[in-house]
Amino acid sequence: MAKFDYFNLLGPIYDLIFSLRNSSKLVEMVNLFPQQALLDIGGGTGRVSEKFSGISSSIIVADPAIKMLREAHKKGLLIINAHSEALPLRSASFERVMMIDAFHHVAQHQLTLDEIWRVLKPGGRLVIEEPNIRNIFGKFIAIGEKILLMRSKIFTPEEIISMCSFQDVENVRLEIKDALVWVMIDKRAKND
Repeated sequence: MAKFDYFNLLGPIYDLIFSLRNSSKLVEMVNLFPQQALLDIGGGTGRVSEKFSGISSSIIVADPAIKMLREAHKKGLLIINAHSEALPLRSASFERVMMIDAFHHVAQHQLTLDEIWRVLKPGGRLVIEEPNIRNIFGKFIAIGEKILLMRSKIFTPEEIISMCSFQDVENVRLEIKDALVWVMIDKRAKND
């Protein structure tokens, strides 16, 4: 049975339905500087990336849903049509990588994290925002996506952290606020 393509269907109206919460908190967590490159994996319409466009001109939105990416392109963002498990990007090419409300939608979670780590520069930072499965609203999200046959898999933050047990992890931080979880992982700089 073919998987229904929700994201291409919602592409043109996605930003009208889903608002961005906690954008100032996210900007602070990512901590992007003007000369740094940011990759937004599963970034869809660029609703999150556009919050960083005033900071850096080196922002790329990667997503498999072309209709979502068209909306990001209209916002002046650079786009790449790609799955998170096979990013057509050079190794160590981004100081910051973020994946906002998208990790639970990928098909192969460990392969996605391996690809993220490959494209993240030494000294770089990964920020993942996901629903908090331990919160009642996070549970409703999980149930709703199952009802819609989205085949989502929401992990606990500890499970995400354990999947990121790379040798060159320098710092891991976790923040939980109600229905959201943020996992921040810094990659060790080469000089350390």
